[in-house]
Amino acid sequence: MRKQNLLSKKISKQIISINNLLESYFNSLRRFILDTKRLRFDKNNRVFLVIVTIIFLTIVYFLIPTAYNKELIQKEIKNQIYQKYNTKVKFNSGIQYNFFPKPHFSSKNLLILNDQRKIGEVKNFKIYIDFKNFFKFNQIQTQDIILDKVDFNIKKSDFSFFINLLKTEPNRNKLKIKRSNIFFTNKNDEVLFINQINDSQFYYDLKNLKNVLVSKSKVFNVPYKLIIGNDKLNEILDFELVSKKLVLKIENETDYKKKNDTGNLKISFKNKNNTFEYQISENTLDIISKDNNKIFKVVIEFKPFYLVSNFEYQTFRIKDLLENPFFMEILKSQILNNKNLNAFINFDVKNVYDFDRFSDLSIKLKIEEGNYNFSNSNIIWKENVNVGFSDSFLNFDKGKINLNGRTSFDIKSQDEFYKFFQIKKDLRKNIGKIELDFNYDFNEEKITFDNLRIDNKSNKKIEEIVSNFNSKSKKFFNKVTFKNFVNDILLAYFG
Repeated sequence: MRKQNLLSKKISKQIISINNLLESYFNSLRRFILDTKRLRFDKNNRVFLVIVTIIFLTIVYFLIPTAYNKELIQKEIKNQIYQKYNTKVKFNSGIQYNFFPKPHFSSKNLLILNDQRKIGEVKNFKIYIDFKNFFKFNQIQTQDIILDKVDFNIKKSDFSFFINLLKTEPNRNKLKIKRSNIFFTNKNDEVLFINQINDSQFYYDLKNLKNVLVSKSKVFNVPYKLIIGNDKLNEILDFELVSKKLVLKIENETDYKKKNDTGNLKISFKNKNNTFEYQISENTLDIISKDNNKIFKVVIEFKPFYLVSNFEYQTFRIKDLLENPFFMEILKSQILNNKNLNAFINFDVKNVYDFDRFSDLSIKLKIEEGNYNFSNSNIIWKENVNVGFSDSFLNFDKGKINLNGRTSFDIKSQDEFYKFFQIKKDLRKNIGKIELDFNYDFNEEKITFDNLRIDNKSNKKIEEIVSNFNSKSKKFFNKVTFKNFVNDILLAYFG
């Protein structure tokens, strides 16, 4: 009997507990219904709910691609890149979906292939997708592509990668390359030079109906902007290179319908325009320009790379060369300091305008494996003194550029020589040759001398004059300075 009472009490407690729970649930439900009814009449709450709903649906919409099969998406991206740009890529890691700043897929260490050979490695890869295809699962439509921090290793045969980009079929998408490097290498994988890409993009110009490459780059520390356009319909390729640092602009337009690869190259330097004719064959590039004052000829051999050029001037200013910003920037950029550059440059001037009675300047520059040899160059002074240069080299050292060597003055007519320097007849002696070492600092635009000998002799007075001249900051390339310096040397020798 007692056990039955205990059981009855337990059952009663359970029933009361269940009743309380049900009562609590229905009370909560009733409060929710009442709150919802009140919300219907509260305008601010309705606006808040609408905003929350829109945000929620937007997030859900943008997160739809997370449900995609990523392996299928990778395959689809590879196919669409190949169809648009005729370029093969390989994913080394999985893709990630991101919806900021707008929906796109990203990946790391993507490889760019050319004939199954890796020509580029992309550290950061992004490809944007079309909003319209979100609900077509695993069937995306790609848009713009961003290749960030790419290392390209390019040989001559790999230029087809960039050529194919300029042959892309018309579309509204862009291919952007940022913060990248192009390493140009030879057959032995030795780096010839590096082109830094700050920002470049390939796209189809719907207004002018042509494929366009616009690139802001830097080579040998010289920044430049390059624009190339390919009009496939009319088969015209236009080219423009601008360097503000060099005050230089180069323009060219080529009609590649023609069988012979000839054309005109327009070069604007310091607002002075020049036109050069060129012809391209399988292994050479020939460039020529003629006017009343100068003749310019260049032959570039591609296999192996070798440059031969001839400059012929009727009149020329040495000052224009040494104080020329283009020439100085080329030297300072050390674009010439390349062991793979081989060239022979012949520079001939009939009359040197800013040096009294100097003529027939002949500079012979031989570039071989990074060495710049000016030996065998010479100039004539007053038609009776031959000035020759031997053991003359251009040196690059820690950002400084120096031309040093040995020069000699072979005197043919002493009377004319002495008249110019106004040496008294009773002091004149027979002189056959004057020799001295020199060093010209291109950075400071200053020349210094050493080991001056007259007929292989010297004295303390000559050494003091040379030392005093070297200690001054006065520039040597001046008629008065040159005449006074030589005059002092002669008087010290004769005395």
